[in-house]
Amino acid sequence: MKLFFSKADRLRLLGFDDWCFTLLAIFPLAALANVLFGGAAPGLDVRDGLTCYGIAVGFTSLYWVVSRFWMISFRNWFPTEAQTVRRILLTVPVLLCNVIAVSLLTQPLIRLAGVREIVAEPPIIYKVVMSFTLVIMVLAVYEGIFFFTKYRQARLDRERLAKENMQSQLGVLKQQMNPHFLFNSLNTLVNVIPEDSRKATLFTQRLAAVYRRILEWRHKEVIFLSEEVAALQDYVFLMQTRFEDKLRVCWHWQQGARTQVQCEGEGAGVSLPPELGHRRVVPLSLQLLVENAIKHNVVSAEHPLRIDITVGHDRVVVRNARAPRAGRTLDSTGWGHENLRARYAMVCDQALTIEANDTFYRVTVPLLGHAAARVAV
Repeated sequence: MKLFFSKADRLRLLGFDDWCFTLLAIFPLAALANVLFGGAAPGLDVRDGLTCYGIAVGFTSLYWVVSRFWMISFRNWFPTEAQTVRRILLTVPVLLCNVIAVSLLTQPLIRLAGVREIVAEPPIIYKVVMSFTLVIMVLAVYEGIFFFTKYRQARLDRERLAKENMQSQLGVLKQQMNPHFLFNSLNTLVNVIPEDSRKATLFTQRLAAVYRRILEWRHKEVIFLSEEVAALQDYVFLMQTRFEDKLRVCWHWQQGARTQVQCEGEGAGVSLPPELGHRRVVPLSLQLLVENAIKHNVVSAEHPLRIDITVGHDRVVVRNARAPRAGRTLDSTGWGHENLRARYAMVCDQALTIEANDTFYRVTVPLLGHAAARVAV
């Protein structure tokens, strides 16, 4: 039986370091028990009173240590919040069995100590009921402190997550408002206007749509995959207007028994299967991955860049061949990926994964359903 736990275990399983609390609480609780069991009856001399109180302290300490052991053990066996009711319902009868066993086994010791000559020995049922009541009082105090500590910690965690979320949103906004992107887009627009006024108008509309979504979604935790795909198509249109056939973005998804493939620029826009459109992602996550692929790789006639986006039931995989630009390191994941990791960590228990070697770079982003996301849209 492990009666002594490390400070880390006590903080984790009790919510506080209870050594001082134990030392301070045992003596007044023993005094209460002494009164309940007749050890403080009028007429007792000091010696007899101290003897009764000493026995009360011994029993209180014994009950406390054993009950504390079972409380910690059950919290270790049933650690989650969802298991709280089950844990308490199992702890209470175990503590009752302990009280009964201690009360029965210590009856001969009480008689040998001569307590019956000092005060009248109460019935065994009275001893069990009173002792169990005191044990339950201690259990209630421990549970109250534990839940208060967890509530306070949850509140601090919410405040920390809210702060991190604001920082992440600011980071996304800064990255998407990148002056280089705006400068390149305006440069492209200047070149398109004299060649194709209709395309220039469409380019301007889609550029405005990109920035409008950034402003509209900066406070959202998750959005529908269909919304993300629509936003990404606007961004890809801008990039393909700039790079022309040097950039290709191809979509893959399962349709029936075979995989469908559709590349941007080939006919109408991408149409996701209906069952996938209502899955959720972190806003602008796919756009960020496509943007990073373009930013970190050569996009030229000699080295055209192809980005493949594979949409599965529970994940989206963004993959591109590697042709790093001069000055870009092969193992760089960039600030944007770390930002994206943090944003996913705030809304779900799933994490994005990054696989890379000298020939390809692949990022897997989880798709969220109603139950998976911790934060509503």
